[in-house]
Amino acid sequence: MLEAMLVVLIVLAAALYATWTLLPAAFRLRLAQRIGHWGRRPGRAGWLQRGSTAVETAARKRAGACSDCSAVQAARSAPPSHKQTHD
Repeated sequence: MLEAMLVVLIVLAAALYATWTLLPAAFRLRLAQRIGHWGRRPGRAGWLQRGSTAVETAARKRAGACSDCSAVQAARSAPPSHKQTHD
């Protein structure tokens, strides 16, 4: 009986992961925002708040944005140029 329950949990987790991964990015982000909002309501357990925030953060990272562009990353890592003033 315990083995069957374990198998059901593993299959359920795999199905949820596959569904989440295959969702369109915009829908996944909207869903993650709703999960995050739901988990951060007052009175929720600390682990639930952290978990919902982690889900929302991960969805935002996978959605991509202009800040993820390689051109922006290169501009951030470039050292600041110092202009010399001539007197």
